[in-house]
Amino acid sequence: MTDLTIPRPDPDRPPLKTNVYWFAQTATTALAPLFPYFDEGSIVPCVASFRGGPRKRYGRFQHFNTVDEVFVMFGGVGQLTRGSGLVRVGPKLHMVAGPLQDPDDQDSMGISVITQRQSIAKEQREEVRFVCEKCDRRLFIMEYDATPPKRGTSRGEGATTFLTILESFEAAKRFNEDEAARKCKHCGHENPPFPIESWAWDVYASQAEIARRSLTAMQTARTAPPPQDGPGGTGEH
Repeated sequence: MTDLTIPRPDPDRPPLKTNVYWFAQTATTALAPLFPYFDEGSIVPCVASFRGGPRKRYGRFQHFNTVDEVFVMFGGVGQLTRGSGLVRVGPKLHMVAGPLQDPDDQDSMGISVITQRQSIAKEQREEVRFVCEKCDRRLFIMEYDATPPKRGTSRGEGATTFLTILESFEAAKRFNEDEAARKCKHCGHENPPFPIESWAWDVYASQAEIARRSLTAMQTARTAPPPQDGPGGTGEH
């Protein structure tokens, strides 16, 4: 081994690969992580897929992240961002919205991949901020600790979840439940609830809970003692 030798893969985090277009067909949410690794130092690529439709609404919000997010465009029609193969690094605080020129057009669609690298041995922080759709002034902010777990504690066993999606869902729920927050104090505009259903964060949260609880049930079954003989029984099943 030398300083230039690439070490063998971590057995707790074996290399994985997938096809972006295949993955997008089964993604449960508008932003879906490609792989189940989220501990410190992990590379976390997420597929972002959008499609327009009659009365489709994505809304918009600001997202702050202490780590960089790298955007790669994997193709689309009617996108605000032109150019398949476009690569860019956004600012730490950036606006997030459905990237479609005409959200009502069902032929408008696109796929991109947004990648971040989890921090190592330091704090990682994120914020979700909802702004007035009329004057752009801030209406609501939720900050959360996104510091990843220590290396080796997130093994990708089938029940790891991407905190950004869960916390974005929580922020949107709080915003939607707070009518006072949705009324802009600067221009008086009554902002509508954020369209969670268009992003399907609720679906991701539900699927994550199914995976977590099912894995727990399987682990419990593996460690449970064998059934005892009952009256007239053999203990066999």
